[in-house]
Amino acid sequence: MRIGILLSYSFLLLATAAGAQTPGCDHVLRGRVIDDHDGTTLGFAHVVLVGAARNTATDEQGRFTFEGLCAGRYLLRFSHVGCITREKELLLTGDTTVTLHLEHHVVEFNEVEVAAARPDEHVGQAHVQVDKAEMEKRGGSGLAEMVAHLPGVSVLRTGPTIGKPVIHGLSGNRVLTLNQGVRQEDQQWGSEHAPSLDPLSSDRITVVKGAASVQYGADAMGGVVITEPVELPVKAGLSGELRAMGGSNGRGGGGNGLLQGGVKGVQGLGWRMQGSGRYFGDQQAPGYVLSNTGLRESGGSAAIGWRNPRQGVQLYYSLFERDLGILRAAHIGNLTDLRNAIASGRPWYTAPFSYELDVPRQQVRHQLAKAEARRFLSERDQLVFTYAFQLDERQEFDMRRGGRSNTPALDLRLRTHTGDLVLKHYLSDRIHGKFGASGTHQENVNVPGTGVRPLIPNYRKRSAGLFLLEHVDLRDHLELAAGARIGGAVLDVFTHNSAQEFITPRHEFLNHALSAGLNWSIRDSLRLRTNISTAFRPPHVSELYSEGLHHGSAAIEIGDAALGSERAVKGTVDLEAIALKGRLRMDVTLHASHIAGYIHLRPDGYRLTIRGAFPEFRYVATDVRMHGVDASAEWTFLPRWALRSRLSVVRARDLLAGTWLFQMPADRMENSLVFRTDRAGTWRGIELAVTGTEVWRQSRVPEGLDFMDPPKAYRLIGLSASIARPLGQGELRIGMEGYNLLNAAYRDYLDRFRYYADARGTDLTLWVRYAFGRK
Repeated sequence: MRIGILLSYSFLLLATAAGAQTPGCDHVLRGRVIDDHDGTTLGFAHVVLVGAARNTATDEQGRFTFEGLCAGRYLLRFSHVGCITREKELLLTGDTTVTLHLEHHVVEFNEVEVAAARPDEHVGQAHVQVDKAEMEKRGGSGLAEMVAHLPGVSVLRTGPTIGKPVIHGLSGNRVLTLNQGVRQEDQQWGSEHAPSLDPLSSDRITVVKGAASVQYGADAMGGVVITEPVELPVKAGLSGELRAMGGSNGRGGGGNGLLQGGVKGVQGLGWRMQGSGRYFGDQQAPGYVLSNTGLRESGGSAAIGWRNPRQGVQLYYSLFERDLGILRAAHIGNLTDLRNAIASGRPWYTAPFSYELDVPRQQVRHQLAKAEARRFLSERDQLVFTYAFQLDERQEFDMRRGGRSNTPALDLRLRTHTGDLVLKHYLSDRIHGKFGASGTHQENVNVPGTGVRPLIPNYRKRSAGLFLLEHVDLRDHLELAAGARIGGAVLDVFTHNSAQEFITPRHEFLNHALSAGLNWSIRDSLRLRTNISTAFRPPHVSELYSEGLHHGSAAIEIGDAALGSERAVKGTVDLEAIALKGRLRMDVTLHASHIAGYIHLRPDGYRLTIRGAFPEFRYVATDVRMHGVDASAEWTFLPRWALRSRLSVVRARDLLAGTWLFQMPADRMENSLVFRTDRAGTWRGIELAVTGTEVWRQSRVPEGLDFMDPPKAYRLIGLSASIARPLGQGELRIGMEGYNLLNAAYRDYLDRFRYYADARGTDLTLWVRYAFGRK
């Protein structure tokens, strides 16, 4: 059946490509870009036709033209040196002329915003976005859940409240998270260490699905998840939003608030404050409570910045705190009970619903401070310097004798300093790129007083790198990019060996990465992206020196100090097509990679300790080959009705063992019936969707390795709806999200706690958001 689905997608894509040549895609869009202040034309402005992979620059009179366009809705994004990037939505039904206005007073110095506005930032790389509207629907979720619906993206779970994004089968230290343009450093090595950031501090998330080590360095082997910063206001006046939500599963809720403005009399000075929180009790599986799975989260951020047409500075600070319980049934007293719990199909421990967080539990506190300065060296060349400091504090509590349960069994403090200097340059109208240098200094300390041998040792890590990335516009519809990076790292470890002798081993790594990509807009309705890249990742200290019980994942983990760097080669081909006059849109991504020295946790039996019986895992390295396909399609079969389908398939082989690779995501497909209408009386932006998700059984696993067979296939039904209307000087939007509406009992192969309990059952979330002030 899965082969049939893939063949159907291939057939539809070919039909789409053929349909791209049918009449109806011959419209012309012309326009001018002018200064909103004095009406003068702006030459060499950058104009992007978002979604159609078309971009151009205005001539000296500020004019631009796009030819061969299909009828439909388009989003124009346009920018110019000394101006704030703007967007304009338009409905194209025939030849159209537009006038675009830019305020030529200040310049938006925001690297991630520029990356989003310039399609060549990830030339050849398949990448997708979760916009603000989609984030609002999932506002009661963490970062991983917000991107989990995207093709090629899944979630590595540790119970119902902890998730990490998985891109094309890779996760953890192989998927880089950029928070406000800064590499997130928050003990991300742990499978149950969810990203310690508030996704609602951003207004969109970009996921790059490909090896991106050249631009972003190590840890970008599988891809990059980018929380895009929100532009600061530049004019006086207040704006903001308030949001509240409540969920049935966990009987909790949360809220988010944002306030921003400019400063009267100081052109270009803007500020923003934001805060959010969530509070939930025990999650519920079909038929029983998942005891001790409550959650507390709070976060806040503040930013202030000033800019003029030549230079700008910005300061940013955020604080994020999380306190959550670990499933009580995952901690078991002896080997016999552990085996029985895994075999029984039902958790050995359940209790009535509670908001109390008991042991085992974990507390996380993460702080980020960032300073950024930019200066234009010429009309288009600019120099950007970014410094960031992060402090991550993690405590994990376990059931301990002698009244010591409130003393953490793991107490880590991670300090990270990062610096980046990037020169963005133009060699000609068709050749431009960036040259950069980066450095990191990081120290991890085990805070004394736990009374337990540390799971990972104290260490100090220093790394530095240089990269060059150049873009060449061969023609209006063809763009190439190529780049290279060289990076080195020194890891000093402070630990004790098996004889309890204090040792200070040093590990040194030198790696390089190369990348070449192509964007080819074959026609307005057919676009090809292709990329081939090499990537690298030095082993993390946890993979080298872990030794003992990892409380959060309820498993014993053993490292190997002889492990070396991973080296990967990955190729992707992404084809986007539009047919039937814009009513059918498809996107298919093929990917294949080879990773030498792939490091992963491999099951290695059970072990009985004074804290109980736990499964044991060892870090081992092998060579792997991976390939797969992501596909999505949306067909508007009636003016207000659409069918949407998304598919993700990954295959991975352990080449040294000659078996399938352990813990790869199962095949997944999602189908939705969507109703949309612009207006109904005073209401607007109405959307309703019913979604069915099918996850097949993961049958491609190493025989006899895991503690239990992969779980059965499962099907889930979901529902989402949202509607908005003007209210006073703002907009009120109301929505709901339904998950697992039929309360199906299931277990997911990528859930580390599938050995002990089912996943969560039905969850209904209601939310309301009020936005006020200038958009």
